[in-house]
Amino acid sequence: MVEFHPLVFSLSRLAVSALERVFRASVNVTGSEYLPHGVLIFAVNHFTRLETIFLPYEFYRLTGRPVMSLAYHGLFGGALGTYLERMGAVSTADPNRDTIIIRSLLMGNHPWMIFPEGSMIKDKKIVERGKFLVYSTTGSRRPPHTGAAVLALRTEFYRQRLHHLRNTDPALLQQQLAVFDLASPEEISELETFLVPVNVSYYPLRSRENILQKLAASFIKDIPEQMLEELQTEGTMLLSGVDIDVAIGEPLAVRPWLEDRRIRNDIVVPHHIMPDDPIPSKPLLRRIAGKLTMRLMASVYGLTTINFDHLAAYLLKYYPSTRLRVFDLAQRVYVAAEEVTRLKGLRFHAALRKDQSTQFCSRYQRALTDFLAVAEKSGVVKLKGEKLRKKQRKMTRLLTPFAVRRENPYLVILNEVEHLGRLTRRLCRIAWRPGWLIGRRLRRRLCRLDQKQFAADYLTYRREGESKPPEIGAPFLLESFRRRIGVLLVHGYLAAPEEVRPLAESLHRHGCTVYAVRLPGHGTSPDDLAGRTWEEWLAAVERGYLILANTCRNLILGGFSMGAGLVFLAAAGRLPKVRGVVGINPPVRLRKRSAKLVPAVVLWNKLVERIGSSSEESHFVPNDPENPHINYTRNPVNSLRELMELMDRVSERLKEITVPALVIQGSDDPVVHPEGTEELYQKLGATEKELAIFPAARHVMIRGDGAERIFGRVWDFIRKSI
Repeated sequence: MVEFHPLVFSLSRLAVSALERVFRASVNVTGSEYLPHGVLIFAVNHFTRLETIFLPYEFYRLTGRPVMSLAYHGLFGGALGTYLERMGAVSTADPNRDTIIIRSLLMGNHPWMIFPEGSMIKDKKIVERGKFLVYSTTGSRRPPHTGAAVLALRTEFYRQRLHHLRNTDPALLQQQLAVFDLASPEEISELETFLVPVNVSYYPLRSRENILQKLAASFIKDIPEQMLEELQTEGTMLLSGVDIDVAIGEPLAVRPWLEDRRIRNDIVVPHHIMPDDPIPSKPLLRRIAGKLTMRLMASVYGLTTINFDHLAAYLLKYYPSTRLRVFDLAQRVYVAAEEVTRLKGLRFHAALRKDQSTQFCSRYQRALTDFLAVAEKSGVVKLKGEKLRKKQRKMTRLLTPFAVRRENPYLVILNEVEHLGRLTRRLCRIAWRPGWLIGRRLRRRLCRLDQKQFAADYLTYRREGESKPPEIGAPFLLESFRRRIGVLLVHGYLAAPEEVRPLAESLHRHGCTVYAVRLPGHGTSPDDLAGRTWEEWLAAVERGYLILANTCRNLILGGFSMGAGLVFLAAAGRLPKVRGVVGINPPVRLRKRSAKLVPAVVLWNKLVERIGSSSEESHFVPNDPENPHINYTRNPVNSLRELMELMDRVSERLKEITVPALVIQGSDDPVVHPEGTEELYQKLGATEKELAIFPAARHVMIRGDGAERIFGRVWDFIRKSI
C-alpha cells in the first residue's frame, strides 16, 4: 500500500517556493476550471526531472488531495528515491503497481500523475509521419505507452463491476474486493474516472555550464554523461530564469468508452475476474486503450505554450534564402506574433499575449539576440554583424536524445510545436512573404495605430477650455519622394508633435522624410498624461522608428528636451539603419531656480513622504509655458517622476551609444542647466560627437527667432552622417 507523508508535501511546497525565488523560476498554472469532480489521472508530458518535484504539489494545491505518481524505476535510489516514495510515488518496476494504482483510484482518495510517454522526451520529438511516436532506449521510435489509458479503463471497469456485484452477488463481491485489498464496498468511490491532459512548457530553453554543474563535480568524481547534460540544461534554466507554464486541458471521461456490449457483458459476468485474466473483451479494451492514448496525446501536446523562440525558429527554417538580415527576421517575428495569436485553440506565452505594438525594439531585440545565440550554438546559423547565414542541413541534424538539449537546442524548439499544423503553416506563409510587403504592411499598420490611439485618447480625455485642437497633438508624416533619409522627431515634456513642426518642415525641404511621433498622454489633456509611464513614451518612439525603418534607407533620431532623452535611449539599443542621433536641450540637470519645473520637484518630494508612490490620486502644479497654444498649463507630479526615471535610464546607457551624435544646448536655457548637457556629452560612447551651444534665453528655441540657425546645424550634421 502506498503511504502519503504530509510533511513531505510541505517540503514540496518549499521546493516550489525555492524554484520561484532562489532559482528565479516562475510557475504559472492555467486551466484549473477544467478539473472535474471525479477520480483524476493527470497525464503529463515529461521533459525534465523538475516535473516529479513541483507538479504533485501544484495538483495538491488545486484539488486539495495528495497526488500520487508513477515514476521511472531508475529514480528510486538514494535520497531522491526516498523522497518519491514518501510523496506516494510507485516505481514502474513494482510488480504490484497496477493493483496498487487501481485500488487507490477505486477508493478515489488520491489523484494520480502519469507520464504517457514512459520516459523523458528530451528532444521533444513526438510526431513522426503524422503519428505520435517517441524515442525508445533501443534507438528507434515507438508509440507512447498506453498505461494511463489502460489504468483508467481498468479502474472504471472494476468500479462498475463492483457496484453491480454489490446488488447482485455479495459472495462474489467479497472475492473481487479481496483482489484489491478492500474491506467493504463502502470504500469504493461513486465518482467517475477522468483522464486530465496536462502540458508543461518551459521558456526559455537554454544549456550552458553553471554553478550547479560545478558543485556536483566537486562531490562526484566521474559525473555520468546523462546527469551532466541534465545539470547543464535544467540547471541553466533554473539559474537564468525560466517560465514554467502548466496548462490543464479538458478532461476525457472514461465511462463512455465502456459502453460496448461486449465490455458490458464482461462487467456483469457471474464469476471471479483477476486483473490479468484473458476476458473476451480484452482485445477490444486494448484497441480502445490505444485510441484513448492517441486522443490523450493530442490533448496533452495541443496544450503546448507557444513562445517567441518557436516563432523565430520556424521563420528561420522556412525563410526561402540562406541569407537574411537580423532586422528582417525581427520584423517577421513581430508580424507573426500579431497573426498567430489570433488563431483560436492555441496557447501563448504571456509575452506574446501582450500588445505587440509596445516596446517592439527593446523587447524583441533582447529576445532575438538570445535566440540567435542558441541557433548559432546549435550550428544552424552563422552571424556576421546584422546579417546571418543559415545552414539548412544542421536544422535536421540527428543526435541522441540524451545530448540534443545541450548540443542542438534549436532542434528541440522546432520539435516542440511541429505537431501544431495551423501554427507552422501560418509561419511558413509569413516566412515566404516578400520583405517589401512585410515592411509596407507594417508601416501602414503602425501609422494607422498611432492615429487611432491619438483619436481614442483625445475623445476620452478631451477637456473643454484646456485641450488644444486635435491637429496640435496628432502625429504627422512628411514624405519625400527620394526616401533616402528619414528623420524621427520627438517633442518635449507637456508638449505635442506641433512643437517640432518647424524643424520637420525645414528638414523636409531638404528632401528628408520626417515622422513626428506623439508621446502617450500628450496632445490631449494633463489628466491623460498623469497615468502614463516612460516605457509607454519609449514604445511610441520605437513605433515611429519602425515606420521610418520601413520607409527610408538611412535614419536619424532627433528629439527636443524630454524627446532628446528618449532618442538617446532608443539609440543605445543600436537599432539597424540609424546613422545618427540629435538631442536638443536634454533635461539632464534642471535649473535650481527654474520657474518651470522646480515647483513640481518640490511638491513631488513632499508628496513622496506623505502619500507614497502607491497613491491613486493625481496631483498637478501650474505650468506657465512658452507656447500655451501647444503645451499644457498643468503639470502632473506623477509624470515628472516618470521624466526623472527616464533620464536616470538614459544616463546609465549613454556609453552604449556608438552612432554619431549631435548635442545642442541653449546657453541661457531657463529650464535645463548647460552643465548637465556637458556631462551627457562627455558620457556618450560615440567616437564622432559634437556639442553645439547656441545663445538663447528660451527653452523651446526650436520655434521663433533664431530657430533657423539650429535647423541649419541639424541639417549639416545629417549630411555628414549619411
